[in-house]
Amino acid sequence: MSFYLAQATIPPDAADAVGEALWQAGAEGIETLAETEAALTLRASFSVAPGASALQAALERTLAAFGYPAERLRDFSVEQRPCEDWLAKWKADWKAQPVGRRWLVVPPWRRAEARAQPDWAERIHLDIEPGMAFGTGTHETTRACLILLEDLPTPPRAVADVGTGTGILAIAAAKLFAQADCEACDTDPDAVAIAIENARLNGVEERIRLAVGSATDYPDRRFDLALANLTAEVIASLAPELARMLRPGGKLIAAGVLQERRAGALAALEAVGLRIVAERADGEWWAGLAQAAAHPRARR
Repeated sequence: MSFYLAQATIPPDAADAVGEALWQAGAEGIETLAETEAALTLRASFSVAPGASALQAALERTLAAFGYPAERLRDFSVEQRPCEDWLAKWKADWKAQPVGRRWLVVPPWRRAEARAQPDWAERIHLDIEPGMAFGTGTHETTRACLILLEDLPTPPRAVADVGTGTGILAIAAAKLFAQADCEACDTDPDAVAIAIENARLNGVEERIRLAVGSATDYPDRRFDLALANLTAEVIASLAPELARMLRPGGKLIAAGVLQERRAGALAALEAVGLRIVAERADGEWWAGLAQAAAHPRARR
């Protein structure tokens, strides 16, 4: 039995649209292999062979809608792989990973082996099924968020995770802050389904309210901590809503920002009254901890 991999390098701002074109073509999973300021490489898996010419044409039409010529679709390929070999290799390569001082991110098929390691006995285990959602703990942005989370000086009472992906950050908050009330949302229903299953795997399904949505779906709620591992563009566009969600003195962990976009993300957060109090850089990625004013000025 075989499966098929389609791979292409594209301009980053067309990634969502190209991803949608791949789903429409029958993709059953999509992953990002590499990302820079100038290009992003996607790889999609198919159980049925996609027509290479038709798929290439569909992706070129998608790029054309963004004003890009066909040449901006680079390194396009479709190849057949044996299922058994791929699955075995993928699982063999995915190991438990310590993050920061307190975390251990564990794929479900490594749970027994991770729990048998005495060196990891004191760490907080985050059992995460990757599925098709973002946030496995191996990416620099997720690692940065987990480290900023463990370094918070005071435990939050209410936490919101916007763009939760696999749910890893909401699950981490629920495990680290036993008294916290946790909410999490994502605009992708598939990601929410994966996050619900991961919350169950970690025994915190009763502690996290998960829903399809975004920051705008909490008009009357205020939180001590908001988590937003998104992109620079999305953080900038949601900055007013993220600031509104915070109680006086509340904190925001923002990530998913390339170093080249750091200045723009900082400006957007500062424009809505959030002050950066801590930063982390990991490779080409930036994450920051911002804080709302403790005594916001009254509106006139």
